[in-house]
Order: sequence, then structure tokens, then C-alpha cells
Amino acid sequence: MRRLHILKGELNLSSILVAEDLSAVGGISLSAAVPVLTALQYDVAALPTSLLSTHTSGYGRPAVVDLADWLPRVFQHWTQAQLNFDAALIGYVGSVELCQQLTTYLTEQPLALLVVDPVLGDLGELYSGFDQHYVEAMRQLIRHADVILPNVTEASLLTGRPYTSQPDLAATLRALATLMGPKGHAVITDAVQDDQIGCAWLDETGQVAFVGQPRLPGHYNGTGDVLAAVIAGLLGRGFSLTRSLELASQWLNLAVAETLAQHRSDPRQGIALGALLRAILTVD
Repeated sequence: MRRLHILKGELNLSSILVAEDLSAVGGISLSAAVPVLTALQYDVAALPTSLLSTHTSGYGRPAVVDLADWLPRVFQHWTQAQLNFDAALIGYVGSVELCQQLTTYLTEQPLALLVVDPVLGDLGELYSGFDQHYVEAMRQLIRHADVILPNVTEASLLTGRPYTSQPDLAATLRALATLMGPKGHAVITDAVQDDQIGCAWLDETGQVAFVGQPRLPGHYNGTGDVLAAVIAGLLGRGFSLTRSLELASQWLNLAVAETLAQHRSDPRQGIALGALLRAILTVD
């Protein structure tokens, strides 16, 4: 049963499909996920859901290639080539059509682990270009997930609960659980307790559990992408849900601290990954 695997850390997977956007400049999304998962010793299938000249924060309007016509041909080829993956991590998808295509493909795969970062919005608002039809398509996708990783805004959008920056975590997590299968786990990735920011989820007894780190100053692009890759990678490598979230929170804090220490001249770039990758390579 997947639920026991995830809670107790019984998986030992070697291949993973990562589907999210690829920005030529910016160092986030697929550009960040691939080195993280490679360091965790996966064979990584990197599937861009869209191609962008830059990410969308601070660079102006990027040049974008819509891959909706390409993805079905990819899935057809993979099926003909008898390619299967042990796990999948889904990040930014971008359109209802792509969401539906991914959902259909994933439900036909013998996955042992499906992790979805349901990228929809932030600070109480949908991202530009998304609407309620897209939210509904994401609801259909997360029905099949073992773990979902929404932020507070995305949890509000998915459940229909009013947005607040510090929601009732127990009620929100229980509402998210109703959108998933009986073995699924929802993790809110930007929960705040006291002076810490981190992950909140329901433990085996149904109580809210939390792991976090001191909040560091500034805003950093791509933190959610890196966090999702680390969590998915650790789960597939046999770490329990609790231990995966503990390590992911610690390592993300390392990455943000390293980024701060670099005094970068361009704040639009994603977070530094050197310290995080070194931590991965030394983990038991």
C-alpha cells in the first residue's frame, strides 16, 4: 500500500519523471529539479511542459513555446518504447489541456509514487493566465497523487476555503485530504509557526505536524521547485514522510542562506544549490 510506504519509508526507486516548465534563464523549475534528483541517484526523465526564455518574475514578458501538441507524441513514443518510470514529480503545467494530458498518461503508468506541486498562485491570487477551469483540472490531477505540496494560497484555491495567510491548518489539511485518494497526503509548504516557516501535514493520528526553519530575509525564486524535488526524491529513496520533510526544510534553509551570503547582483536568479547538493551527497 502506498500510504504505508510513504509514512514508513519503504520505497526504493531508481527512475523518476519530472514534468514542469523549463526556463532558459533563471535557474528554477526543471533547471533546479534535475540536479537535485540526479544527486539523489535517480535516472531522471526531464519533461518540459513549456519552454520560456526566462521565468516570469522580474524579466518582463518571456518568449514562450506551448508544447501541447508535442506532449501527446512524447507519450506515444514512450509507450511504444515501453518506457516506464518508478515515480513522477509534477510541477508547473500551465494549461487545462496539458493538465488533462498528463493526468491521462500518469494514470496509465505503474507508478509507485506520484508527487504533485499544484502550482496555481501565491499571496491569495491565481497566477496570471489561470482561471477556475485550470483549478478544476488540477483537482482532477491531484486525485491520483500520493503527496501534494500546495502553498497556503494553492490550498485555499483547491479547497474553496477563504484565503488567509495563516489558515486553520488542521481544517485546511483535512479539506485537502477529501480531494485525494484514501492513501494520499497533503503537505502545506509555507506554513508559519512563531518565527519559523516550513511544512505542515497530518500525522498518523490525524494531528497537525510541523517542521520548519527560521525565516530568512528576502524573496527567492524557485524555492518551491527545489523543495518539491528534494521531498519527492527522498520519499522515493526510502525516507519516511516526516524525515523527508525534516531534511528538505533543513536543506532549503541551507540553500537560501548560501544565496544570501553570495550578495548576488541579480536577485531574479534562482537560489544557490551548492550547499544543498553537498548535503544530499553526504546523507545516509
